[in-house]
Order: sequence, then C-alpha cells, then structure tokens
Amino acid sequence: MSVLSDQDIIRELGRGIFFHPLKLGSVKACDLCLTASEYAYAIGKKQRLTIETEPKEDKLGEEQKFFFIPARDTALVWTDESIWLSNQFRGPLYSIVDQVSNGLGHIGTRVNPCWSGVLCIALHNVSDEAVRINVRDVNQPIVYLAIEKLSSNSSINSKPDNPARLDVLSKQLNRQEIDTYLNQRQNSWMRGDTDRLKKLMLESNEYKKLKRGIHNTLLNLLGSDEQVRWTAINAIVALLAVIIAGIALFKPSPSFTPSPTKAPTPQIQANPNKTVNPTLDK
Repeated sequence: MSVLSDQDIIRELGRGIFFHPLKLGSVKACDLCLTASEYAYAIGKKQRLTIETEPKEDKLGEEQKFFFIPARDTALVWTDESIWLSNQFRGPLYSIVDQVSNGLGHIGTRVNPCWSGVLCIALHNVSDEAVRINVRDVNQPIVYLAIEKLSSNSSINSKPDNPARLDVLSKQLNRQEIDTYLNQRQNSWMRGDTDRLKKLMLESNEYKKLKRGIHNTLLNLLGSDEQVRWTAINAIVALLAVIIAGIALFKPSPSFTPSPTKAPTPQIQANPNKTVNPTLDK
C-alpha cells in the first residue's frame, strides 16, 4: 500500500478519482481538502445549524458563510465536495490541528473503495465554547483526505448502500431541509451518481487548470521554448532508436550444438541353414 502525492492525485483525477467541486488549493502535498457545506445538524439540539455571514476581509464585496457547533454537542456536517474512488484506492480521513486545538475531537474513519458522493463528517465539540466552522473555505477545511493505493484491487465494485449517509438522520427531528437538498434531482452527483459527478468535474475550470499545470510542468522539463522542446523530443526519440538497435545488434544468438551421431551397430543375419543344437548353448 502506498500514499498518493499531489502529482499522483492530479494524474488520477478523471481515472481512479473523481472530486467535485475542485477549488484552488483543494489538492495539497499528499491529500485533498474537504470543506463544510451549508448543511450541518446538531445532534444535541436536534436541529439544522443556522448559517451566518460576514464580509470577507481579503475580498471586497464577497461574504464568508459560517456556523457554530454548540458547546458539548456533536454536529453532522456534510461536505461541499463529492468524491468517487475506484476499487484501487481507499481514503483515511485526518483531523485539522487548528480545529482540534479549539476543542473539536479527533476524527478516525475512512472512505471505502467505490464510495461515491458527499461525506457526512461527525465533529465533536468537547469544549465549553461554541466552535466556528467556515463554509466552503479551502483554507479552513474540516478534514483532510489522503488517498492510499491498495496492494491489490478491492473485491467491492458496487455503489454505497447509503449514499450521502442520510441514514444517520433516520431517527432525528427537524431533518427535512437536509433531506430535501440532498435528494434534489440536480444534486444526484452528491449521492452516488458517478457519471454525473465525473461530467461536472471534467467540465470544471479548476480541473482543466490542474491538468494543464501538470502538462506544462512536464513540458518545462524539456525547455521553455517550443522549438527547444521539439528538438529535445526528437533527440530523445533518436536516442531510444539507437538503444533499441544496439540491443538487437549485440543480443547473442542462441548457440546451436549438433547432436552427436551414433555409430551404426552392425546387424548380423542369422544363417537360415544352420541347425542350432540347444545342448551346445549350455
């Protein structure tokens, strides 16, 4: 089992990993950032948490949405991003140090192979103060998702039984808003519609930027000028041709060792006129 780096993750996007919506900064050195959506439910208070807004300090005219997890309560927070993993991968989830330092409990769970949809993250506020959670803020995610490649493919190939994990609200009151939002037809990519999820990701500008970025990185290794790149490519092709020709030229041919010829054994023909006396052979 191995952990994917940022370059590995970008290469797998569109193949073994679907992730939407991608944001500037979603892909870190060796994981993906999962941010909070506007939909969070407090178990203790038995209600959806209220969304508040304030102006962004670094972006005039834009607002930052957020909510508070009440003291000594557990909030079920649905992620803004949906993810699909092929049966080659699994995804352990890790807590954010700043949030744990502010009173949130540690997270220990994972994303199974072939999961498709948003995640429901349980955040436990073990402190005596309310803890603020920003919405769709990639600089303050609620959890990190690492991607691990399995040593062999998982035998699980089916979609999840409980997409979006709405089953955790089955016995809770005041859940209608969350149910209605996640069950809307246009939000099918949030609860297991892998084809729709892939289409939205491939069409997104951030996905195209990431793919262009890794493509340009490879090209830059060959030089900054287009003519220099083509010269380098031609040189590499010529070098490979020489190497292949050299291998074919110096490859030893199989030796041929002729089989030794056995000397023929002379055959003595019996004399048909000779009478054999059995007593003489004794």
